[in-house]
Amino acid sequence: MSTFVKGADVSHLLQIEDHGGRFYDGGVQKDLLQILKDRGVNAIRIKVWNDPGNPCCYPANQSDPAGYNDPSHVTQLAVRAKNMGFRIMIDFHYSDWWADPGKQHTPHEWEGQDIDQLQSSLYRFTHHVLSTLKANGVTPEWVQVGNEISNGMLWPTGSTDDWDNLAALIKEGHRATKAVAPSIKVVLHYDNGGNHAGTVWWFDNARSRGVEWDVIGLSYYPVWHGSLSDLEHNMVDISARYGKEVIVVETAYPWTTENGDSQPNVYTSTGPVSYPMSPAGQKQFLGDLVSRIKAVPDGKGKGFFYWEPEWIPVEGAGWKSGEGDEWDNVTLFDFGGNALSSLEAYLDW
Repeated sequence: MSTFVKGADVSHLLQIEDHGGRFYDGGVQKDLLQILKDRGVNAIRIKVWNDPGNPCCYPANQSDPAGYNDPSHVTQLAVRAKNMGFRIMIDFHYSDWWADPGKQHTPHEWEGQDIDQLQSSLYRFTHHVLSTLKANGVTPEWVQVGNEISNGMLWPTGSTDDWDNLAALIKEGHRATKAVAPSIKVVLHYDNGGNHAGTVWWFDNARSRGVEWDVIGLSYYPVWHGSLSDLEHNMVDISARYGKEVIVVETAYPWTTENGDSQPNVYTSTGPVSYPMSPAGQKQFLGDLVSRIKAVPDGKGKGFFYWEPEWIPVEGAGWKSGEGDEWDNVTLFDFGGNALSSLEAYLDW
């Protein structure tokens, strides 16, 4: 089996299926995970939200009232993927909804806590989720302590405006993860894979405060994050500078300029790359991305995860409750759930 990570983040799969979404391979309906496995995907990434859809906060936090991506749903999907032979990455957002560089909202249950209390809460939550997974037969290969935490997490306390606090929080996530299973690799996730100066600034701050980690995770969407050369330069330098493995934990590329629902698409241009917005263009992009990752010296470029390749337009499974899907032109399936030819790219590596 290839050790190169050929992954997919399918965190919304259960919600899509529950609302009637179905997937097809050559016109035959199949389990989405089986289609991915047949194409060579070997790893699944799943995000964790703390308490999405809680009546106390809905609709303020905008997540679906059914609470998808909560620990229960995550366990269900992780067990299913593990039983099919996939490697597992768990991505803690430490929020009740999306966490990214523009928002890192503290979960409602942790609001008003000081840094000491937040450290304790983060440790307990991390340990509980991972212990539950382990009890159900899933010990993840990787755990992300935070999602795209370039500007910190658990705002305002854990913002990069106070690096000492942020470092203390990351350390508790690391400690909880290793307490459940020392074999789990801790991933720290910087959002802009083409931003070398920003990446070095972030990880230098972490290292200077004694933060430990195993893998550097990067997002790379060319429309926002620069050229493939920018990404490669960054990966080559930081893998040597910090002596760490690198995984592109999020990437994607559009297969069409069309829109499958009434929600405007968010990915409408291609940035500094010139592949067509088509399945063939997706395949070219992925092939060149993999070449850049594999070019990282000493085998430290470990692979990638395609972000939400299954997020087809299905009513009730949109970006947030009451809205459609902003991502339906960036999937690896057409609007009707049919596998695109670009999925064949996974068989090439």
